[in-house]
Amino acid sequence: MDKASSRKFDFFLKGDSGKAVLLIHGITGTPSEMNYLGKALNKAGFSVLCNALPRHCSTLAELKKVTWQEIADFCSKDLENLKKEHSQVFVGGLSMGAIMSVHLAYKYPSSVSKIIALAPTIFYDGWAVPKYKFLMDFLWYLPFFRNWYNIRESWPFGLKNELLRAGIERFYRNAKTIGNDDKAAIFGSPFFPMSCLYQHYLLTKTVKNEFSSVKAPILIMHAQEDDMTSLKNARFVYGHIGSSDKTLIILEDSYHMITIDKEKNKVAEEVIKFLNKLS
Repeated sequence: MDKASSRKFDFFLKGDSGKAVLLIHGITGTPSEMNYLGKALNKAGFSVLCNALPRHCSTLAELKKVTWQEIADFCSKDLENLKKEHSQVFVGGLSMGAIMSVHLAYKYPSSVSKIIALAPTIFYDGWAVPKYKFLMDFLWYLPFFRNWYNIRESWPFGLKNELLRAGIERFYRNAKTIGNDDKAAIFGSPFFPMSCLYQHYLLTKTVKNEFSSVKAPILIMHAQEDDMTSLKNARFVYGHIGSSDKTLIILEDSYHMITIDKEKNKVAEEVIKFLNKLS
């Protein structure tokens, strides 16, 4: 799948409020994981932009080349373009996208009015993370190893919704590391390259030092039973962010992919309420 093909998964929904939301999907993910939230926000009057991140929705070999700085530069340009046409811009993301949203608020404090941090991921410490994960924290420093090793996505795939999970599982079970499939652009990559995990680590290492300087109002939402990242992540963001206007909402019936899981309606409702609240 070439670069032009991956762009067909981007979406921009024009609103009538003069306000816009930049949504950032997770690393190895896809704009489809933000689709439901984007449509709900647009129905509430917001313009919504969500583009496939650099080297995503393509081949595994291409995905493994991405750097966090490349993603940050790409998202910065999206923010700049929205700011030209809208009186206010809000930035939100899922997982890595949540951490990138905080980074953008740090770099462009006058451009980001509010932050939406959905399942923010700093530590991969959820109940479904393999017990050997601690070894990777040492091995990813070896360039050969991190550029070679791929972690196959495994049950429950971030989803408590059994019907949705079953469809994703059928695709992931038959996925191969060689070649590509349009379904990977819908469901996300069946593999999590160690190189991407390392780039995520480098991003969080940077953003940890930026948290205290970020003053924009922030909404943090995280699932109690998140299979990939425990509530420790959300509480870390809440405890270290410099904003005096901060809210943490804990979801009781979801796993990691809260934008498409069983409480996606609640997620959308809380985000809209937060963005409409006068600060």
